[in-house]
Amino acid sequence: MRTQSQITGINTDLKGSIDVACIGMLTPAEVYVVDQMPDWNTGTTWKGRADFISDDAAIVACCIKKWGLASGLVCNKLGNDISGQNVIDELESLGIVGQFIKDENLTTPYEIVISDSRGGRTYIWDRKEDILSTLEVADTSIIEVAKCAYADWYDYPHNLTAIKEVLHQNIPLLINIEDQYQDFESIKKLVGLATWVQCTPNQTNNKHRQDETCRQLLKEGVEGIIFTGSEEGCTWVTNSESFAVKAPSVHLVDANGAGAVLSSGFLYGYSKGWDFETSCRFAVSAASLQCQEISPSALPVQRIIEVSQGLETVRF
Repeated sequence: MRTQSQITGINTDLKGSIDVACIGMLTPAEVYVVDQMPDWNTGTTWKGRADFISDDAAIVACCIKKWGLASGLVCNKLGNDISGQNVIDELESLGIVGQFIKDENLTTPYEIVISDSRGGRTYIWDRKEDILSTLEVADTSIIEVAKCAYADWYDYPHNLTAIKEVLHQNIPLLINIEDQYQDFESIKKLVGLATWVQCTPNQTNNKHRQDETCRQLLKEGVEGIIFTGSEEGCTWVTNSESFAVKAPSVHLVDANGAGAVLSSGFLYGYSKGWDFETSCRFAVSAASLQCQEISPSALPVQRIIEVSQGLETVRF
């Protein structure tokens, strides 16, 4: 017999109350920071560790809420176990809106990240079909009262129901496709649903390839493209403007989750009514400062703004 326990309902009485609706996989996670990755069949000591809520959609929801705006999460069900309850308790304590359900027939997934001092990382995660498929039937009510939305390529097509609701409500959607543009045909349909796309270049990428990718994305109807570049900051491209925001110098500790924090910063700026340059400057500042902390972090807004105001912007 299939039993469920609904933990948190959705308040749809607060019209316009959600600044950012985040769509994606929800899992508890932990990160271990090391000086460098050990060779196989060897080991090393860790310099620090932290627990956090993953995946990227959940990181975005947490950052937006910690920065003082309202965020919601459309996500998978969790297991009726301690790990699932701990995640729900933390989301509730933060005040993130959503329907978070425990199911006795499921086991809460888990993610382990190992991050090194050079900005690299590897991870082990548990993305089973029985968990992912519950995202397809998740309650999407929060989208009706949202200003904008966020989704990831790696949850597709399980997040398609929620994405279609975003389109139905005619609200802008940021989709993080990371480096999947290298196999453009595989993500072409997903790109066609996005207002903005966030890309992560691989180490062999170059300016010519980025320009070509941007032309492809704009041709598919994308209104704006954020090309992240780690220590290089980010590049923003539309049909009418292009500029790069240079990242500040930081003492790198842990780059895990920096891309999600950058997404959070961009959507925070949009929700506040800022222009795209100001939003990108805030996003780069937030992501860069996060790299000085262990685990994805929402540092104080005023500190992020102060650093963002000193960043160099190059238009082209």
